[in-house]
Amino acid sequence: MPLRTHVPALLLAATLVSVGCQSARAAPPTPPAPPAPSAVAEGVLQRYLSTPYGELNGLRLRDGRIVLFGPPMAQSVRAAATVGDAIRVIGHSAPDGVLHAVVVLNLTSGRRASEQPPGAPPAPRALQRLTAAGTIDAVLHGPRGEANGVLLTDGALIYFRPELASGPLSTGQPFAAIGIGTSGPHGLSIEALGVGADLADARQAASAASGIPPQPKEPPPHAH
Repeated sequence: MPLRTHVPALLLAATLVSVGCQSARAAPPTPPAPPAPSAVAEGVLQRYLSTPYGELNGLRLRDGRIVLFGPPMAQSVRAAATVGDAIRVIGHSAPDGVLHAVVVLNLTSGRRASEQPPGAPPAPRALQRLTAAGTIDAVLHGPRGEANGVLLTDGALIYFRPELASGPLSTGQPFAAIGIGTSGPHGLSIEALGVGADLADARQAASAASGIPPQPKEPPPHAH
């Protein structure tokens, strides 16, 4: 009888040990460390870039190269360098040549910008309905290589969903957009609702996307 009394207890203990071993084996592996920065660029800061909400998210060098960075770096970069300063950027280069910054160094003052702990977010700016039209100076791409933005020669920055672009985009092409965004000290930045070769095409595309037909033009007055 005592032997029978201890058998279930032994089986329960063995089961718990087995479950514990399986749990230990099922523990997720430690994620790999992020890759070390692999690209360096030096040049003169020509202008800052911003999101449609007016938040800094990048800069352009005088030689045309584009540098992007995330919100944790925005305030640090702005404090470290102003337009006209010579800077060094360390980061990761994307296939389209855009440099994703990890560190920005002011070569004159020695001030250094890098990711900072998140602080209080800046006050949101009111979005406006805006239009932009001009010539493409640079094409921006998403992580899969899809075009998702353009910088015009007049400095306007236009973001759009890849499916809005009807064909390949390249520098020198005419481009127009209608959408919402902000216009401030860092220029015009729009999230496009419709794009095209000119504003008429962009308005038609925006109307088609929203399902609202464009307003008909007033008929000319009849002569009596």
